[in-house]
Amino acid sequence: MGVQKLFILIFLIINIFVLGYKIHVYPYDFDLNYPLDFEVLIIEADTLFEYNLLTNQPYSKAAIFIPEENIIISQPFYVLKKLNIFRKTIIHELYHYYLTNFLNMNYKYQDIYIKKLGF
Repeated sequence: MGVQKLFILIFLIINIFVLGYKIHVYPYDFDLNYPLDFEVLIIEADTLFEYNLLTNQPYSKAAIFIPEENIIISQPFYVLKKLNIFRKTIIHELYHYYLTNFLNMNYKYQDIYIKKLGF
């Protein structure tokens, strides 16, 4: 797991300075009209290939919260908006951030709780 974390960090640094990943900060860069009041760094991948390379997740997983780095990495927003899942995906990942950082909930139970909330 340590090698993957190092790879993600190096890949993020290279892409931020060389390729210019889009970095967003919730809530300032979003108009979700949802009452989650904390700041989170959200990195939007430029392509689906970069998302897969960066997160090692399949394309069917729209975004991921990485607890070790305390960030959310998302597929390109235009893809999520085209599929009409942008708002739901971002709020779902924000709940992962909240449940991990503020309630210290075990990650494997978080999806059950978040799905009961409708996200």
